[in-house]
Amino acid sequence: MTAPQRRPATFEPPPHQEARQPWLLSYADFISCLLACFVLLFSMVTLDRETFLRILGNVPGRQYTEQDAPQPVDRGMTPDATTGAREATYLLALLQDSFAKEQQLAPLSLTGEGEKVRIALPTAALLDELRSGTAAKPGGLLYTLAGTLRSFPNEILVEGKGVAAAEPERWGNLLQLAQMTALALEQGGISGSVPARTDLAGGGALRVEVVITERNAAETAR
Repeated sequence: MTAPQRRPATFEPPPHQEARQPWLLSYADFISCLLACFVLLFSMVTLDRETFLRILGNVPGRQYTEQDAPQPVDRGMTPDATTGAREATYLLALLQDSFAKEQQLAPLSLTGEGEKVRIALPTAALLDELRSGTAAKPGGLLYTLAGTLRSFPNEILVEGKGVAAAEPERWGNLLQLAQMTALALEQGGISGSVPARTDLAGGGALRVEVVITERNAAETAR
């Protein structure tokens, strides 16, 4: 009787020790190099200049002279310090279009006079709003007008008319009305001061006009 023959044992590696794909090694090297690249870039951006100079100064046998790196030349367009004032003809066309879209400003009279644009204010309605304190509040006439004029770099002033030099009492009332109108326009959002003055030509009823000139407001204030 012959003994049974044994088959040679075969070695089977455990599942966790199976041979990995050959591309994984190259992929791991690529990710490591990419990470090192970003770390290097970050370290260059966040370089502490004082620490760097201190390190260079401590290197034996090395002399370091600090030199300022040349700065890049700004080739962009340099904005002007002040925006140029707009012409009266152009202003008149802009205001006519803007007033037509505002129900409260549509009844106002707009006239061009040489290098000026004049806006005639209704005296009765203006007095009512100034007395009630609603002129410079949202919905008020002067508040709405200031919102339209606030983007203009031109000089804006308030001018009273209809008083002669021989009428000091009426002149004082007119000047006070012009000053209150100018103050309400400033409170409505017009940048800078709005001068108020009176024209002593006399004749006609008291009236107040907002005058926009072709001069720049910033240059006039200097």
